[in-house]
Amino acid sequence: MNRQAVLHTVAYTVLFIFFTLLFVLVNYPSERLTDQVNGLIQAASQGTVSVGNARVKSPFSLAVEEITLDVGQRSVDLGRGVVGVRILGLLSGKKGADVRLENPWLNSNWTFVTSGEGWDLDVRSMEINLSEIPDDILPLPLRLDGKVDVSLNLLSDDSSQGISSGEVRVTSGPIEIGGDLLESLGFAPLGISHVSAVATIENNVVTLRENVIKGDLMVSARGAIRIVPANYMASRLDITVELRPGKEYRERLVPLLRLMGAQPKADGSVNFKVRGTVGKPSITM
Repeated sequence: MNRQAVLHTVAYTVLFIFFTLLFVLVNYPSERLTDQVNGLIQAASQGTVSVGNARVKSPFSLAVEEITLDVGQRSVDLGRGVVGVRILGLLSGKKGADVRLENPWLNSNWTFVTSGEGWDLDVRSMEINLSEIPDDILPLPLRLDGKVDVSLNLLSDDSSQGISSGEVRVTSGPIEIGGDLLESLGFAPLGISHVSAVATIENNVVTLRENVIKGDLMVSARGAIRIVPANYMASRLDITVELRPGKEYRERLVPLLRLMGAQPKADGSVNFKVRGTVGKPSITM
């Protein structure tokens, strides 16, 4: 057999194997695949994330639907997503995936890579539509309108030890806050012109950097959050927040703050501390 015939035979064999694998993947039972995906996701998320359905979308990507996040006693519907496996990364010993997650209130693109005992999470873009956030996430009698953009990168050298380093950035354009509660107090609608927040993470300690809200209410925050890797809801809060109302709302807000036990300064500003845990925060003025 000459060289050309050998090459043709090899090429046909490779194509046959490829299309055979493709046929098997496309026709792989969805229920069985869903069970396997849930086994992997729940193990990685400590039982907080699950999916209702999973199916193969292409040879190297997976479509998942009915993604659910359990937060304390609440369950949050995260919608659907597409997971693309990084084939080239497997050759270097790194398991990675590109993920697109979307629902009425969230649209995000991120990459997750594991190597050895560690992992790297890079959220390139995350847009949150405040008007569509479900009550399960924000159980407050408020009406929000506007969008928030989030980007973050988290690195762990050892998954059992939590987050080694990272950075989180949050920005927004104009936001409007309304609702029956604020309207009854004469504060609706409140306008926020801009939100800018930066936090860095080092060995499971989140340090708040430049964090400001500008608008009818001026807010700044500083402090730290000590992450508990075994239970993120038990992470300890140590944050100081300064709130200063704009001139239009100062006369109405200052008496309300005094009724709550605060001592506003001459410009109407007040400082309060947020302690406790993420799951059970405590606010003192």
